[in-house]
Amino acid sequence: MLEGGQPEKPAILVLSSGGALESEVLAGIEEEGVPYVVERVAPDADSDAQRLARRAAGRSSLDVGVGIDAQGRVAILHDKLPDGVEGLSGERPASPRAGRVAGHNAARIVVGVPLMDEPI
Repeated sequence: MLEGGQPEKPAILVLSSGGALESEVLAGIEEEGVPYVVERVAPDADSDAQRLARRAAGRSSLDVGVGIDAQGRVAILHDKLPDGVEGLSGERPASPRAGRVAGHNAARIVVGVPLMDEPI
């Protein structure tokens, strides 16, 4: 709840260390028509993509969180799926195309349509 008793706007929460990949991920979410909120985090040892996505999913009003770390890795998690879904996080830095697909897939989880079949 927001101040004054207003409910939070439904949105995917993106916790990001910044970088060029962020705009690709956001574009993918936007192309699916799902709202998002971005919060920037300082790059440090505790801000790898998986941890960021876990924190984001726990705080997102839609239960879907995206983490983008300083190394360019992306992870997508749903709060109700603690182990995540195979193919929705990468161990290596993501390409711009993979970042766009990650954004699409985060939004598609919310909408309930099949995910794009391209790994991050």
